[in-house]
Amino acid sequence: MTRAIAVLLLLATLVRPSYSAEPAVITSSEALAESMRKARFSDGFEVRMNVSKVQSDGHRFPPLKLAVIGQISIERERLLFRGISPDKVRNRFFAAEKRATGDIRSIAYDEHISGSLVEAAPFTKVFDSDLVIWDMFAPWWSWPKQSVGGTEQIAGHDCTIVRSQSDAGISPIREVISCVDESERLSLRTQLLDGHHTLVRTISVEQTMRKESGVNAATRMSITGIDKSITEVEVYSGDEHYRITVDTFSAFDSRSAINR
Repeated sequence: MTRAIAVLLLLATLVRPSYSAEPAVITSSEALAESMRKARFSDGFEVRMNVSKVQSDGHRFPPLKLAVIGQISIERERLLFRGISPDKVRNRFFAAEKRATGDIRSIAYDEHISGSLVEAAPFTKVFDSDLVIWDMFAPWWSWPKQSVGGTEQIAGHDCTIVRSQSDAGISPIREVISCVDESERLSLRTQLLDGHHTLVRTISVEQTMRKESGVNAATRMSITGIDKSITEVEVYSGDEHYRITVDTFSAFDSRSAINR
């Protein structure tokens, strides 16, 4: 499994890097945010996951499989979302990059529709799930306003509440509340709110496993949307030393092929 999806996503985050088993507890909000940013750095990784969406009325959509390939550094972050199955997502992909300026650019390809590259918004949902491209970059850890707001306990784990806030009017997400297990550099619960302080979605880590390095990696998580739908994400394989080639992110070199 990879060392840099914080994102996963988020996100919350799907896996953790090889920190010491007993790192010092961080009390400064700025230092904690910095540690979360650095925890995502990777020369190359791949994560394969099963994704299932359940509506609030209990209706479950057919599951899908996708791969997330990434390379993350202080200068640039790049992610490639590639559909594996079923047929409706096979041969579809999103390529996204975040520059040091904070700008996120995303490109989509779907051979079933246009057969060409098109620009996609950073807040696009990946393959009709509640996985959001923007979330996968966890940009809130770079926001200037960070504050610590006490502690909670989730599933038997102590975590520190961190509020990340942004005044950027172009972002539909203006505040993110994370409950961070400081010893694991892992957000057990991530709540994303809009400019009206309305909860848009919640990312929760539901299952972890102990890695050889001695830290926990999140292997199962859920995303609860504003409509109360739930997207279940489960990692089933990965490579935290994935070899990035010159062709991995070649979509960004095909600017002339993009429909604007």
